[in-house]
Amino acid sequence: MSLKIMVVDDEPLSMKLLRSLAAPLDHTVLTFEDSQEAGKRAENQRFDIAFVGMGTPLLDGLELAKRIRKSPLNLETTIVMLSATEDINILRKAFGGGADFVLSKPVTAGRIRPLLAAMDSLGWKGKRHAARLPLITEVICTWDDRKFPLRSLNISESGMLLQPLPDIDLGQEVALEFKIAEVRASLNILARIVRKEGTERMGVGFVGLAPEDLNAIQLYVMGRLRDLTPPRDLSDIGMHRLFTP
Repeated sequence: MSLKIMVVDDEPLSMKLLRSLAAPLDHTVLTFEDSQEAGKRAENQRFDIAFVGMGTPLLDGLELAKRIRKSPLNLETTIVMLSATEDINILRKAFGGGADFVLSKPVTAGRIRPLLAAMDSLGWKGKRHAARLPLITEVICTWDDRKFPLRSLNISESGMLLQPLPDIDLGQEVALEFKIAEVRASLNILARIVRKEGTERMGVGFVGLAPEDLNAIQLYVMGRLRDLTPPRDLSDIGMHRLFTP
């Protein structure tokens, strides 16, 4: 599937890298150093993906993202903000402005390839939302001032599967602390125990994910989805929601 990609940044190396990765895949790439020009183009042309630098001159990246999102032609465009900082307030502003993902600079091939590969497959948005993907990492679960060392088995945008099963009742809210090394993120999340599997495992559903935590999970999921290429059967990784409403 050929994608139409907009790249707007004040760093020529970032634009060159994105073009070099996308063009060989037969994607159409338009690069802009002038963010105002990019905003005008978005009003008249549809794009599948827009990579937008946060610090672009003239029209800053946040305003450009809002303009892209307001364009009737680009309501469904995936907006990836490129940020020179990992400040939480900046991340939250980016998501408030319509960003789908935020990547910290420097932009590298290892971080861009998974995004392009996943977005190049049909129905990738549905796969991302529904995917339950392996994640093996240590998790500290806190409940009633007690801490339980656990290990995650998989993760989705809505929850995790953990083991062993601590002595906590179904429906209780717990605090989870864990890292996703692949996206260099440390997460602190509230979750609710929604199911127990025998005496060994429990499923938790996330409660009120902060934008920066959701971004980290989404980037991890997208990175793992790059390995999925049609017509592979997706059932083996649980392409369905782990937790029903």
